[in-house]
Amino acid sequence: MSSLCVCLISADLAFIHLSDIHFRRGRAGDVHDEDQVLRNELQLDLRRLRTRLSRLDGLIISGDVAFGGKAEEFEYAARWIETVRELVGCLTDAVMVIPGNHDVDRAFVQQDDDVHQLQKEIREAAAFPGYDDRLANILRDDARGTALLGPLDAYNVLAREYNCQIDRTRPFWERDFPLRDNSKLRIRGISTTFLSGVDDDPPMMGKMLYGGAQRAILREPNVRYAIVGHHPPSWSLEGDTADQVFSTFASLQIFGHKHEQWVTRIGESVRMIAGAVHPPRNEINWQPRYAAVAITEVDEKTLWLRIYPRRWSTEEAKFIGDFNSEGHDYRDYRVAVEPRQA
Repeated sequence: MSSLCVCLISADLAFIHLSDIHFRRGRAGDVHDEDQVLRNELQLDLRRLRTRLSRLDGLIISGDVAFGGKAEEFEYAARWIETVRELVGCLTDAVMVIPGNHDVDRAFVQQDDDVHQLQKEIREAAAFPGYDDRLANILRDDARGTALLGPLDAYNVLAREYNCQIDRTRPFWERDFPLRDNSKLRIRGISTTFLSGVDDDPPMMGKMLYGGAQRAILREPNVRYAIVGHHPPSWSLEGDTADQVFSTFASLQIFGHKHEQWVTRIGESVRMIAGAVHPPRNEINWQPRYAAVAITEVDEKTLWLRIYPRRWSTEEAKFIGDFNSEGHDYRDYRVAVEPRQA
């Protein structure tokens, strides 16, 4: 255990992870915005965390920045994200954001309009490899691919500030961060909203689609992968297929959407499911959450992950550590990786 403590005190990398912020047009930022207390306390808690982490290298936001995908929501979000970035102390290109279903502007996705028809065309494939083929063929076509991604236009204005925009030729982004001894962590941010729109709602509750391009992860010497997406595999049409790919190729998986914060090990991979920064206040078991994760390469074939889940305390009206049965406000995981090559 002592060697673990030494490694994590001097972690190679550390990131703050936020999800499901849900800035809502007409509610965020005015005097009646009761969530401003949460945001202020989160910023204060970040200062406390910085005293425990030797470094902070970036900010990861796993979707649902907005509530209705409107430009005004992203404009307000941009100002707040910059405040958090300054607290984290990272560069602009170390802010990483991916879209969630609430970042989709549903004005672009009305029943049986052009975008909805494209989504239906993909869904009606009904099985693999049809889903992948139809999505790829639409994205290869300039007019149809641009139309399918039109509901993300407002999101992309924000995302371009951090080089995280989604387009038909670039449905995902990647960032490389150095680990010790000439290896690197490669974070892939994937889009899960190609099919998001009117079919998200009951009674349809249509599942999402990653597509073959985003599931294709190429092994490279001395590269360790992390995946960031909004909808986890259980919410995707790929289901077990995506689950197996991500858990085989990625040492770390980060997802949002569920508003339930938990961490689990899947083989030689660790999956973080995010709580929401701003969960709806009428939600059962309402509890705002966020997290930090520290990553250390212990040796040529081992990574240590230390995850700090943070939760809102109604009693203390602030964010505090989420303690487990062993009395720790962090979770430690050791994962094997491909041996480093000289």
